[in-house]
Amino acid sequence: MVVRLWVKILVVVLVAVGLAVPVGACVGKTLVIGAKGTLQQELLAEIISILVTERTGTSIKVVKYETTAEVHDALMKADLDMYVEYTGVGQVEVLNGAAVSDPAAQYLAVKSAYNQDLNLVWLEPLGFDEPRVVAAGVPAQAVPVVRKDTLKKFPALARLINKLGGAISTETMQDLEAQAAKDGSRDVARKFLKDGRFI
Repeated sequence: MVVRLWVKILVVVLVAVGLAVPVGACVGKTLVIGAKGTLQQELLAEIISILVTERTGTSIKVVKYETTAEVHDALMKADLDMYVEYTGVGQVEVLNGAAVSDPAAQYLAVKSAYNQDLNLVWLEPLGFDEPRVVAAGVPAQAVPVVRKDTLKKFPALARLINKLGGAISTETMQDLEAQAAKDGSRDVARKFLKDGRFI
C-alpha cells in the first residue's frame, strides 16, 4: 500500500516537472547570439536573448565582436548562430555589391544572396534603420540573420523572433539606447519586451 502511494506521488511529480518545461524548449542546447561593438547591437542581442529564453527555456550566450567582418566570419564558422545585421552593410561589406537605394528592394536582394550563396536566412526587419549607416547613403534596415542549420535545431526560432518584425521604430530604438546608457541593456530590453507583451 505504501509502495503504491509512493509510486503515485512519483508519477505526479514527474508529470508536474514535465509540464513546467516551456513549450518548444531545446533542453541541452545553447543558442549563441553575436553583437557588434555598439550599444544598439548589445541591446538588440539582449532583446532577442531574453525573448527566446523566456518563451522557450533555451540557454543563450551573447558574444561581442568589434567589426562586421569578425561577427560574419564567426557566423560562417558556426561559432555563433545569429546576429542582427543592417541590409546595406550586408550588401556592401559582406557581399561586396553595390547598395540599392530602395529599402524594400535592398532587403530582398541581400536576403536572396545570403540564402543562395551563404546558407544564411534573413528574418523579418525589426522596423528601424540605423541612422549612422543611412547617413552614408546606404539603406540600413536592422534584420536578424540566422544560420540555416540553427533553424533546423531550433524549429520555432524564426517564428518567435519574427514577432519582433516591425516592432521597433527608429524613435523607439533611440529611446531604448538612451535608457540603456543609464540603466543597462538587459534591464531595458526586458522592460521593452514586457511592455510590448512579448514575454
